[in-house]
Amino acid sequence: MFAQHAHQLATARFFTAFVLFFLGVFQIASPRCFWGLSIYFRGVWRVSMPSQAARAQRDRLDRVLEARERAEGDYGAAIRWAGVLTIAMAALVLIPAVPYAVPYALSCLGIAIAVMVSYVHFRRLTDRRVAPLLRRTPWSALPPAALLATAVCLFGAASFAIYPEFRVSAAIVVASSIVLLGIAWRVATAPAMLFGDDSQLEYAVDEHLRFCRTMSLVALACAPATVFVGLGWALLPSNARFFNIVTLAVAAAFLIVLVLSLSPIRKRFKLA
Repeated sequence: MFAQHAHQLATARFFTAFVLFFLGVFQIASPRCFWGLSIYFRGVWRVSMPSQAARAQRDRLDRVLEARERAEGDYGAAIRWAGVLTIAMAALVLIPAVPYAVPYALSCLGIAIAVMVSYVHFRRLTDRRVAPLLRRTPWSALPPAALLATAVCLFGAASFAIYPEFRVSAAIVVASSIVLLGIAWRVATAPAMLFGDDSQLEYAVDEHLRFCRTMSLVALACAPATVFVGLGWALLPSNARFFNIVTLAVAAAFLIVLVLSLSPIRKRFKLA
């Protein structure tokens, strides 16, 4: 039994190190992956209209997106540094003396702090370009189903604190998720960001971005808890029925969040 547990632990360490290494490389190579614009507007103008009209609409959207990117500035430095930290955690997780879940939890905290720094930088640059009278309710960008699913993920991660070997990791993962949820709430309630050159399309872009970025942050908040629960469950005895149910519930909740976050990415605008 001890030999089997040692083998499972070694497998978990190598798998975690593999995931963390490639996650860190991805963060360094694509620092705008958690906050960029282009991913949310792929295929937006696939509409049934003459090609000249479609081209004019695409050009109009491109101008608005370029202006928005200039206003938002470059906020990828913090994500790159988080990627370096994640790669370092990939090496740390291979050290037997270190509880294997702790480096993963610390990498999650690094991502949360990097996203928070990026958001603060973003708001500082764009506060002068918002329309304060157009503050919106968060519920149009943050569906109650997403909040309920997030609560399930957080509860699942927190429940592993029953085991001493997971206690510190569970606290760090839950804290990281709460930070990301706080940013998602701020994005959901933020006023519209308008430039005044093409207010109709700018508002449509802002609404689309608000929903997509909010749900992306919610998915990012649920991901650490879901992976942590999966890693922890793999090392528990097979007769831990409560945690079998918890793991299934967390997996289902994360799937719901993913469906909600991915559904609007190819949304079409309806312009007058």
